[in-house]
Amino acid sequence: MDKSIKYNSFMTDKEKKQKALEIYQQLINSLEEVEDKEQVIDVVNTLIEENGLSPKGEEKVTLKSIRSTFINNNFSIICPKCGSYNYVKNGSAHGKPRFRCKDCSSFFGPTSGKITEGTSSFSKKWDKFIEGMLCGDSLTILSEKCNISLSTTHSWRMKVFNHVANSTAGEILSGIIQEDEFYLPASFKGNWKGPLNLGINKDYSNTIPDYQKYGFRDYSHKRGSQDTKRGLSDSKVCVATAIDDSKSVIGKPIGRGNVSSEGLEKAFTSRLNEQSILVTDKSRDGIKFAQNSGLAHYALDSKTESRKGRYNLQLVNALHSIIAEKTRSRSSFATKNAELYITWEAWKLFNKNKSLEEKKSILSALVVPGKKTVTNKEIRNKQLPQVLQK
Repeated sequence: MDKSIKYNSFMTDKEKKQKALEIYQQLINSLEEVEDKEQVIDVVNTLIEENGLSPKGEEKVTLKSIRSTFINNNFSIICPKCGSYNYVKNGSAHGKPRFRCKDCSSFFGPTSGKITEGTSSFSKKWDKFIEGMLCGDSLTILSEKCNISLSTTHSWRMKVFNHVANSTAGEILSGIIQEDEFYLPASFKGNWKGPLNLGINKDYSNTIPDYQKYGFRDYSHKRGSQDTKRGLSDSKVCVATAIDDSKSVIGKPIGRGNVSSEGLEKAFTSRLNEQSILVTDKSRDGIKFAQNSGLAHYALDSKTESRKGRYNLQLVNALHSIIAEKTRSRSSFATKNAELYITWEAWKLFNKNKSLEEKKSILSALVVPGKKTVTNKEIRNKQLPQVLQK
C-alpha cells in the first residue's frame, strides 16, 4: 500500500475534509487567468481521492465519470501506431488514463495521434479553435477567441492542415478522375519576417527574402496584389489538382510557368488507378501525360464542354475558384503551404453538407495511424517545394 494512503487512513473525516478544502483554496487562488477551471478541478478531485483524502461516505462520481468517458467512447480511441481498436487500460498519468495496444504493444493516451497531441491546452480551447477555423476566422480573431498568442494560433492552424493532409496522403484515385491546372502568383507571406508578425523578435539584418533567394523577383509587393508581368512567366506557380468520384483530392505545385507533362507525372505517378478514366482539358501536356500513363482519357474544351455530361471538370473548377478567391485577398497563403491549403479547402468543400458539430467531431477524433502530429519546429523550418526552386 502507498505510504501516503496508509498515513492518511489515520486522519479523521473532519481532518480529511479540511485538507481537501485547503487544496481547493490553493487551486482557486491560482486559477484567475485559466478558462478551463472545471477540468483542472476534476484533476484535483482525482488527486484527492488517490491520496486517501476523500471523507468516508462521500460520493466518488467525479473520478469515475472522468475515467469512464475515455474507456466507453471506444470509437474515438485507436492505437496511433497501428490503428487497432484492440487495447486495454494500463494505469494513468497526470489524471488521464493510459492504454496499451494488444496488437503492437505500444502505449498511448486519449489524445495520442490527435490534433491536440503535444499541446498543453484543454479541449475547450481546441473546440473553439476548430469551430473558428471551420467558420473562416482569421488568426487575429482565433487568437482573441481562444486567449492564445498569435504564434500559437498559427502553429495550431498548421497542425490542423497537416493532420488533414496526413489523412489523405498516399490515397489512390480511381473511377472518373477530373484533372486540371491553375496558376498562382508566388507568395512568400511569412517566410521572411513571419516571426515578427507573430510577436517574435529576431535579427533580420543578414536575412535574404525568399522571393530573392529563389529568383522570383527583386522586390516585395502587398499581400493579395497581382504580379506586374502579364500572362504566364516563371513568377507564376503551376498547381495541378485531381479529384475522383469519392472526392479524394491530390493538389500540389508542379513547377513554374506553363504546365508540363513531366510535372504532371511527378505529381500523379502511382497515384491514379490503372482502370480509371482521366478527364482533362485539351492542353497539349495534359494529353501527353494521359497517353504516357496509359489511362482511358477524355479531353474536353474547357470553355464549352467542361460542365456537360458524365465527363466534366465541375468539381475541380469549383475548388480552383475557392483557392483563387483566397489568393486575391489578404488572407492569401505562402506558396510553400499551397498543398496544405488545397487539401484543407477541398476537405471543407466536400464536407459542406455536414453540420458544424459533425465536422468538429471528425477533426477532433481524427487519428492517422503511423503519422505523428507535426511539431512547431517542423512548421517553422518548412521550405519551398524542391520542384519550385532554381
